[in-house]
Amino acid sequence: MSTPDTMSAMEDRLRAALAARAELVRPEDLAPLAPVVPLRPRWQSPWVLLATAAVVLLILGVVFQGVTGRQRSDDVAPKPDAPQVTLPADVGRDWKTDDLSSTPRLDLDGDGIKEKVAFLAEPTKEHDGRIRLQTTLSSTGEESWGIAQLQSTIGTYTLDPIDADGDGDQELVLPYDDLQGGPDAPGHPLVFDLRDGLLVQLGVDQPELLQLGNVQVPGSETEFYDLVRNFSYGVEDGRLVSTRSVRSFARGNMTVLRPGTIVRDSWTWSLDEAGVLHPEPAGCLLETPDGRTTPCPDGARDGIPDLAPASTSTLGVGETADFTEGYRFSARIQPGDPILAVDGSDGRAMATVLDVPDPRLATVQPTAVFYDGASVVVTSASDPSRVEVLAQRGNFMPELDRAGDIPLENTADNRTWLAEDGTLLTATAAGDGTWELWQWQLVSGDRITALPWGPVCFDDVEDPSTGHAC
Repeated sequence: MSTPDTMSAMEDRLRAALAARAELVRPEDLAPLAPVVPLRPRWQSPWVLLATAAVVLLILGVVFQGVTGRQRSDDVAPKPDAPQVTLPADVGRDWKTDDLSSTPRLDLDGDGIKEKVAFLAEPTKEHDGRIRLQTTLSSTGEESWGIAQLQSTIGTYTLDPIDADGDGDQELVLPYDDLQGGPDAPGHPLVFDLRDGLLVQLGVDQPELLQLGNVQVPGSETEFYDLVRNFSYGVEDGRLVSTRSVRSFARGNMTVLRPGTIVRDSWTWSLDEAGVLHPEPAGCLLETPDGRTTPCPDGARDGIPDLAPASTSTLGVGETADFTEGYRFSARIQPGDPILAVDGSDGRAMATVLDVPDPRLATVQPTAVFYDGASVVVTSASDPSRVEVLAQRGNFMPELDRAGDIPLENTADNRTWLAEDGTLLTATAAGDGTWELWQWQLVSGDRITALPWGPVCFDDVEDPSTGHAC
């Protein structure tokens, strides 16, 4: 063990050795070494210049904040809802291709030669895993990959490629379909671009404009229906294009009331250097009933539904009618109370007492209201305002209750008719010569309600086929 006397002696010897070594160093030994290349003054170094500029800007920023009293963090930090672009992880090399998936070919690196892209499916029990996009670049021979998250790894396919930034190489477009949300759930595209040698999924600015399907208008939901706007997207001449209906449409009971002719706003999508797609207004488009679109003419507006002629054929007490659309049955009004008797094609017999004076039975079934069984419309020869809808419930044909504020009747300000195509419609007078059109739908087991179509004008309100856009 060392003692204090021992440590003191060692320190004395160490000081003496260092002093002797220092006396050996002469002034000429302190001259600088000649560099291999001339050195620039430190202030001329680009890194020093950048660092100096950064310090100056930082000081100015601090001074400015002190003057204004505003926080600078919001300007510097990324916004949480801003599109994020990240490089994909190298996973899935051992995944297998799905036999039902396509193998697209497109020029990813811009050298004029198309790459073949394979889709490797992550093995999961429900086939809901990720997809590896894998290719070999023709320009370098290097392997490139990306990762996509769709709702199914079966049958992956692409749209035509696009060139959203106009640099000569192409981007790959994968449709995303919301399989869990049902057939009416909106979808959207996933776009992949070659960046840093990898297939990177691009961010989207204003993704609410890049959708496919019927999207609910916020705050429009009622007890029986909501309002939706119809979206679409596609690839036209190497550009990604999206559209949205100008008007909203009523949706209820899995039915959307939209006319055949629709006015749409449209956008084309461009790609910036940060890897984000941005919408650029592309004008108004008019969609025709056959699905084609053309630039809007002056005064373009949505069409109205195809108003079929009103059904005028009815039968009275003691008469019988056969119904052959959908569920087949025969119906007759028996004298007495009177009674509606219905005989189904499956042998089922139904009888219901009618609470309508001088009943008349329409010979057209209201299939747009109820088609999964027998249904009829009953009016009155002595009271033209009376309109009732009856539908099969077990061995009975009860009257369906009306829900909502629209009256199911036929008056001067409220015209109701059954069209020859099975649609039951009501037009309510708006007071300025126009009418609001409504279509009746089944909303529960024993209730019907009216869904809005929108404004309609009639040359003769007694003849619904004269209806036209206002």
